[in-house]
Amino acid sequence: MKRIIFIAFIVIIAAACTQQNKDTTDYKAVRDEVMKFHDVVMGDHSTLVNNQMKLDTLLKNLSGLKIKFPDVDTLKEKQAITEMLKNLSKAEDEMNDWMHKFEPDVTGKSNEVAVQYFKDERKKIEVIDSLYKQEIKLSDDYLSKFKK
Repeated sequence: MKRIIFIAFIVIIAAACTQQNKDTTDYKAVRDEVMKFHDVVMGDHSTLVNNQMKLDTLLKNLSGLKIKFPDVDTLKEKQAITEMLKNLSKAEDEMNDWMHKFEPDVTGKSNEVAVQYFKDERKKIEVIDSLYKQEIKLSDDYLSKFKK
């Protein structure tokens, strides 16, 4: 019986140590992970801007679009392009807003608070990444209709 209690005690101590090690993640590692993910998302930024420019060019040359695609309803396309440009700009604004608010310097904060801050920032940038991907896909699909 004493042996079972002793083994259970050792298991509990080991589990507590393991849990404690999990909670002592260095904030710098989490911050670096957030920054790397940000860099990946920014890789899509050039695609987003490129699609904005293509859409803007289409919008400015709807008469040329009508010549090339006689069946196209230019009023409908103008509305679609305008909406897409608005959504692409919104995605870009979300990223700019996140970058302006992001604070990599956590001087004066505990490691635990800093880790939680960077984990929260990771979630925010993941939402922006999803928005980027969604708007890029929609604009890519639209532009492919006109072989742009």
